[in-house]
Amino acid sequence: MSFEAYLQIEGIPGETLSEGYENWIELQDFDLSASQTASATATSAGGATSGRAYLSDLLVRKPVDNATPKLHEACCSGKLFKQVSVNIFRAGDPKVKYLEIVLEEVIISSFALTGNGDQSNAFPSELIALNYGRIKLIYSKQSRKTGQSAGQIAGSWDAISNKIYA
Repeated sequence: MSFEAYLQIEGIPGETLSEGYENWIELQDFDLSASQTASATATSAGGATSGRAYLSDLLVRKPVDNATPKLHEACCSGKLFKQVSVNIFRAGDPKVKYLEIVLEEVIISSFALTGNGDQSNAFPSELIALNYGRIKLIYSKQSRKTGQSAGQIAGSWDAISNKIYA
C-alpha cells in the first residue's frame, strides 16, 4: 500500500502543494520505535520490566527542498519546537488520513544530507532525527462500507514524566 506523508514544523515551511497541506514538508519515509527493557525476574509490582520505555527519535527522510537550510540550522542551534506533526495518508483520490503523529518538546537531533549520482533517478535527500519529550499517535479508522471516517484511537506517552498523558 502506498502512502503520502507530510511534516509540519512551525517556522520551517516546505514546498508541498497538496490541498490542505500547502507549505508542509513532504516525506519519503519515516521510522519510529519504542521498546521496554525486560528482565528475567519480576519487579515488586509484578511485572518483568524496568518501568521506563525507550523511545527512538522519529526519523524522517525527505527530498531536498526550501526547508533544508532551516532544518540544518535548527539542528545546529538546538532550537526547541513546541509541537511537530506528521500526517500520513493512503494514496489515492480522495486522500484518507489514517495516522497522525504529534510530538511535543522537539529538537532536531540529527541532520544528514545524502546524494547518490550513480542512480539515474536519484535526487539528494535528507535524513532528519526528531527527539521529543511527548508523543501521541492517533489512528483514524475507516469504514469498509462507506470509506468515511469511523472514529479515532489515540495512544500517548510522556517520556519526561514516564507516563501516559492526555
